[in-house]
Amino acid sequence: MLTDAEERLVEGILDAGEAVERDTFEFMIAEGLPAEQLQVLGGDGDVEAVIESLEAKGLVATEPVEETVRDAGSVEDSLRIPGTDFERVERRYVHFTAKLEAKYRE
Repeated sequence: MLTDAEERLVEGILDAGEAVERDTFEFMIAEGLPAEQLQVLGGDGDVEAVIESLEAKGLVATEPVEETVRDAGSVEDSLRIPGTDFERVERRYVHFTAKLEAKYRE
């Protein structure tokens, strides 16, 4: 059984997937999204606590992923300014599990 906040987080991700006409479960199982980009719809929920709760239930999995990002400014500016710095950061990605997919496809 999902809590209200857990359900709103998952539903928000599924709604976004429908908007881009892609199988959200397929994408979230294979690719996932950075935890920092997720939010609980309605604004009254700590996304970190919701992710941890879903992970404890085996409905999502998280993994650290190292990425190269530009440290400041816009993408357009970075292409025009010589010497723009990039840095390596570690982000935590959230992936749906087959167990969550089965629960929603019932």
